[in-house]
Amino acid sequence: MAYPYIIQGNNIVVVIDNKPHTVSKNHITYEKLKEAIKAADWEKVRDLIEPKQVVLNYGEGNVSIQGETFFWRGKELHNTLTERMIQMLKEEFPIEPLVHFIDNLMSNPSYRAVDELYGFLEKNNLPITPDGHFLAYKKVREDFSDCHTGTMDNSVGKVVEMERNHVDDNKEVTCSAGLHFCGMTYLAHFGGARTVIVKVNPRDVVSIPVDYNNAKARACRYEVIGELNVAPEDAFVKPVQETAVGSAWPFPIAEVAPAVTSGPKEGDTPFYAGYTAGYTGSVNSAVASADRVAYNEGYSKGVADASKGSVARYIYKGAVVATPQDYDKYGRPLSMTKDAIRKRQLRAAAKSTPKVVAQPAKSTGLWPQPKGF
Repeated sequence: MAYPYIIQGNNIVVVIDNKPHTVSKNHITYEKLKEAIKAADWEKVRDLIEPKQVVLNYGEGNVSIQGETFFWRGKELHNTLTERMIQMLKEEFPIEPLVHFIDNLMSNPSYRAVDELYGFLEKNNLPITPDGHFLAYKKVREDFSDCHTGTMDNSVGKVVEMERNHVDDNKEVTCSAGLHFCGMTYLAHFGGARTVIVKVNPRDVVSIPVDYNNAKARACRYEVIGELNVAPEDAFVKPVQETAVGSAWPFPIAEVAPAVTSGPKEGDTPFYAGYTAGYTGSVNSAVASADRVAYNEGYSKGVADASKGSVARYIYKGAVVATPQDYDKYGRPLSMTKDAIRKRQLRAAAKSTPKVVAQPAKSTGLWPQPKGF
């Protein structure tokens, strides 16, 4: 059955059951309605006109969108996420991943986390999975334990969690208790031998600290799903919107990169400066306050490696790191000059070489006889 309609400027007026319905050009269904009228698809016209149909098609009972207004369970909601969902509907993208995402997000008891999380994901290009979770990065030690305590196993397949009320929810406290994850831009500011990919439920996010341009966050639970070879081409480079609707899950996991044995990693961030200073025993009192946390973290790791006699893992760009001081069995420092090192190497080689006892040669009766005979 055809319905009477008229297009007036930026509005389409359709009469259904003797009741006029006006759809403005900025309405999410305007373009779809215009195409349906052109195709004489009157059943689709009716579905697009009736608000209940929009809810059933897109909202799964929780989300309704009327014009430019977003409602969550009947209550108007306006933030970056709702704006994105409306925009996606206008561009005819499916919004199911974001519907699942907002379902999970609205289970989060933190007002600030609910308000800020989606903006954090867009800013850091962190993709949303079809089940409404998201993926992020985390630095860990060589054995997959956490960098801070070394007690939490972050091997692939592990679920790591802690009590939510043990996680610092104050975003102004930039380095504090919690399970940390981050975007690609933060990786250079933090030490660690490996980078893993974690899957986080939005309801488990606690805070997004203000330092490092909002590139890291704290949660109370995540699942480790893979390891990343930290090269730019391996990063999550697609926008959240595109990734969420592009069947990108499972996200391709890069193969583990071979260990680098050519020397310490070089960088010019505060962490590298701090590590080099701690390793060499120098102090830089001119570090900016914004860089102090990363500098101090690197400094403590550098001091620890130097005290164990370990080879330097990191080096500040342009700096020269000397070999750690060696000591004898009595705790006395040994000289590290080239000549001393050569002599020590010769002594060590001599100890490991079997002694050969020379047999005296038989006398021939000739004069002079060799000494000792």
